[in-house]
Amino acid sequence: MNLFTAEEYGALAPLFRPDYPGYRPTVLERPNGDQHTDVGKWYLHVALKYTPPGHWAHAYLARAHFEACRVAEAMGVPDAFYPRVTDGTLRVLDYPAGVGSAEHTDFDLFTIHCYRSHPDDFQRLDRVDPTLEAIDPDVHLGELAEHLGLGKATRHRVPARPYTQQAIVYFAIPSHSTRLPGGLTVGEWLKERMTRSLVYT
Repeated sequence: MNLFTAEEYGALAPLFRPDYPGYRPTVLERPNGDQHTDVGKWYLHVALKYTPPGHWAHAYLARAHFEACRVAEAMGVPDAFYPRVTDGTLRVLDYPAGVGSAEHTDFDLFTIHCYRSHPDDFQRLDRVDPTLEAIDPDVHLGELAEHLGLGKATRHRVPARPYTQQAIVYFAIPSHSTRLPGGLTVGEWLKERMTRSLVYT
């Protein structure tokens, strides 16, 4: 079930503009930190660090974060790793015709699918955990959840199609100051992971 509608995607899409700091068209992604680079997709982020207090897009961010809190509560996420809206990110995606994304795992706690124009085109490549599916079938786990022993990060991809695909997802992320079992803080781990995954053109 989508949290957002096609009309609400349309309300967010005008943020694909050069003066919006959450849209960085010169940054490409290597989702797995390897040689596979996603080329051609557009994405922007709605997050508190990109928008001033009271920005109209915060209503969308808040709705997605509220769902993230419900999911975290049902999953039994430890308090220290509970998602924080100050660190969460709403991502708006546009895949033009002929463009998709490489097989990968996300590096958040979990991802909520808030809207997809073609939901059947999103491909999960691992078995869906029935407990998580019962909590919310539009959620999959990221690498931080795997680090915490909450389940296996879900491999997935968006195959290229001869038509445009649009989506909105929410990346649920704990406080950057929280320390992971391996010793790094969440912020330190994310910084290292993003260093391997982002390509500046």
